[in-house]
Amino acid sequence: MTKTIELQNADLVPTGNFLAGLKLKGKASRGRTKLIKLLEAKNKEYNEDREEIRDPYFLHDDKGNRVTKDNNYVLKDETKGSDLNKELADLAKEKAVIEFTEYSEKLQALYEALANYDYELSNTDALVYDLLMDELENDFEKEGK
Repeated sequence: MTKTIELQNADLVPTGNFLAGLKLKGKASRGRTKLIKLLEAKNKEYNEDREEIRDPYFLHDDKGNRVTKDNNYVLKDETKGSDLNKELADLAKEKAVIEFTEYSEKLQALYEALANYDYELSNTDALVYDLLMDELENDFEKEGK
C-alpha cells in the first residue's frame, strides 16, 4: 500500500524546520532525515511553480532578465499585482503529496517518537506537530500498526 503525507505547499518549510529542531535518536532520527529530504524536494517543486507563475507578470530586459527598481521586480502592468498575489496564494494552498512508502519503517519510528515526544511544544511548533501527526496517523493507525 502506498503511503503518503499531504501538506499544503505553504506548510512544507515550517514542517521541515520543525522536524530539524526535534531531539530524536536512532531510527526516528533517520526517519526525520528522510522526511526532511522529501519535504525539500517538494519545496523545490513549489518554488519552481512560484517562479513559473510570477515570471509573466514581470518586465524583462532584452536579455530575458527581470527588471528591478529599488530592489523589487517591476510589474508589466501595475493593475495586475492582485492577480499575481491571488495566484500565488492559491498555489500556497495546493496540496503537496509526499510519497514515502520505501521509508515506511523509518517514518513509523518517527511517528512513534512524535507520539511519545516528551518536550513541550508551543506556537507554530505545536500547530505543525498537530498537522504532521494527523497525516502520519492517517497512514499508521488506520492499518492497525
